[in-house]
Amino acid sequence: MKLDPRLAGLLLVAAGSALGQPDTAETDAASVDAPAATTDRGGFLLTDESVTNPEGGEREPGFLTGQVGFEHFFMPIGNPIYFESPINDTRVTPIFIYHTFPEGSQIAGGELIVYAVQARLAITEKLGFIATKDGYSFFNSGAFPDAEGWNDLAAGLKYVLFEDVEQDAVITAGLRYMFESGKDQILQGNTQELSPFVSAAKGFDDLQVMGNVTWRAPLDEDRGNHVLQWSGQAAYEVVDGVAPVVGIHGLHYLSDGEGPALSVGGVDYANLGSQFVSGSTVIWADAGAAIQFTPNVELGVNYGFALTNPDADIFHTRWTALLQLKY
Repeated sequence: MKLDPRLAGLLLVAAGSALGQPDTAETDAASVDAPAATTDRGGFLLTDESVTNPEGGEREPGFLTGQVGFEHFFMPIGNPIYFESPINDTRVTPIFIYHTFPEGSQIAGGELIVYAVQARLAITEKLGFIATKDGYSFFNSGAFPDAEGWNDLAAGLKYVLFEDVEQDAVITAGLRYMFESGKDQILQGNTQELSPFVSAAKGFDDLQVMGNVTWRAPLDEDRGNHVLQWSGQAAYEVVDGVAPVVGIHGLHYLSDGEGPALSVGGVDYANLGSQFVSGSTVIWADAGAAIQFTPNVELGVNYGFALTNPDADIFHTRWTALLQLKY
């Protein structure tokens, strides 16, 4: 006797149900409706529970959340004003910087202390608002009177151009605008500046590398110098949420201004429009550690030191501490 194919199909479905196996059509439908899984890389030192996602489960990308699947990346520490992370998220970042000037520089030694707070807001999954420069500085130098006051303000937007959660890779571009709003006695308030940038990050299991290239363009070329900046950082997670971090940073002065008759340009702190800096380069390195206590709290601390002749500009040594409070 020949079995009707339709009847055979029904028998197979019934047999599958009896054995506890799901119907293929139902399985296919479930796989279509299920949200895309994120990577399970990295962990946190104290707890994996998030105060902004107390019920756990899959976080939805979008407003406030931003991207999903890159939460394990450690944020940049060195060069905090211009080294923008390619990760789009929402966070507030209090910053402390203690910077020393070289004794043999035209600035004649001294120190700079900065207290600042950065803010970032994920508008959509890929578009974010960034406020990267503000704060209050205490300036002490042998060449200038002691002073204190407010820094320039800078803010802008960034957009994720490429992301691959499975490959642990992301590329983001953005643009900042810096207002000349600071106090000139602390080397601020000199010029308005546009700074387009590109940032990228890639994970290799426990190793993370991150980099950035920024062009700083003064809107008044007589009062500011064109500067090309770059930064790189590597972090290796030794235990959940803890990583030693090393970084290298450089900047190249591309033009002279008509400002002070100096051969120092202000590195990443200021854009002085100095007359004799075109063609000079400043490179520094730093080493420290980052700790992700929870999905919402990360601390980064490092110590930086000049690799090129410190007397040629204003970078001698620097301590930097950042507290990342994430949504």
